Amino acid sequence: MYFEQSDHLDVDAERACEFVTCSFDYDWYARVQAHAGIESARFWLNETILTLPTGKSQRYQEMAVRGQYFARLAERLNLTPAEMDQYLISNAVKEVQQLDLFSMAA
Repeated sequence: MYFEQSDHLDVDAERACEFVTCSFDYDWYARVQAHAGIESARFWLNETILTLPTGKSQRYQEMAVRGQYFARLAERLNLTPAEMDQYLISNAVKEVQQLDLFSMAA
């Protein structure tokens, strides 16, 4: 995906305002509600309304991949956000189990 970089995570306020006042309407809003969250990030980056900090694109890529994983998991299991939280808590590896796994690997 195309993106610009700057000294820090930045939003071009003028372009964002232009989008909201000139392009954003109910039909557009209704159409994009079914899109995944990553599509929003792609849009803001591709339109250069949002710029990433120089040298941090890999970090944001990792966050995007993690977000996509959880979004797909929630969709596959048909879970609400609250149900997803409960699912993750109940299926998380407990600290004692982690220690056992680490000691077996060593």
